[in-house]
Formats: sequence, structure tokens, C-alpha cells
Amino acid sequence: MRLVINDGKFIVFLNKYNKIDFENKLKLEKYFRNLFTTIKDKYNIEVNGYYDINIYNDKNYGVIIEIESEDLDYYNYFNQIDMEINVLKDSLFLYEINYEFIDNSILDNFICYKMQDRIYLKAKDIVPENVLSKVLECSHILYGSKVEKIMKQGKKVKI
Repeated sequence: MRLVINDGKFIVFLNKYNKIDFENKLKLEKYFRNLFTTIKDKYNIEVNGYYDINIYNDKNYGVIIEIESEDLDYYNYFNQIDMEINVLKDSLFLYEINYEFIDNSILDNFICYKMQDRIYLKAKDIVPENVLSKVLECSHILYGSKVEKIMKQGKKVKI
């Protein structure tokens, strides 16, 4: 698990070996209560209030969880945690990569898109772990609305 705090959001990166039951709401809520406790204890961040949680699930990478706090005084006053959990199955992840890191092993497993002088990779199918780890080392993962924009406006390119 890797946690990034960005613009007041918690972004949690979990590889595909973390097994979370997305179908069972009670287990999922328990998982997030434990996660909030970990964030509070490990990072010394006060965690209470209402949270919107979006879970992006990709068959190659794993899961990215975006947790955003809503400003509702009621929950802060009583020191409670409440959440709305949205599971977005089969999400599409793109990998923003510099051109110099692209080689044949990558090209065999990904489709390349270009937008505003940047290269984005989309997995063709299940990517071998050694290739995915190489891509992860030299790329930035994109998900959600950023991916939608690139897929609509980007151009498929042959490298």
C-alpha cells in the first residue's frame, strides 16, 4: 500500500495482490474504517467527517482508491466517520511515459496515445509482470476523468 495526499485527497495505491471484497458493503466499510485508523496513527492526520470514496479497479495494476473529505460540520462536531463508497469496476488506467523509456517489450503489450506532446500507454490485455513493473518505474498512472479526456482527445500513434 502506498498513500499519497494530494490537494486534500487521500490516494491509496494497492497492487493486484491485495484482495478486497468489493461486493460485500459491510466488509468494505470495515476495511475503510481500518484504513482511516492507519492513516490517523501512521501519518498523524485527524480523520473524521464525511468522505466520498471512489475505487478504481484495473485488472493489470490493481486498485487506486481516491478518498475526498466533504466539509460537513455535523460529522466533525460528533467526531464520526461516514462515507459513500463507489466501486468502479474494470476502470481503465493509462500510464504517462517519456518516449525514451519505450522499447519493443512495452510496444508489444500497449497501445500508444499522444496528446499535447505526451505519450500515454493503454494495456492491450493482461500485461506480463516484468513489463508492467518496467512501465511503473518510469511512468505516472492516470485514472478516472483524466483517462476519459485522453481517450476522447488523444490520438492513437504508432511508435
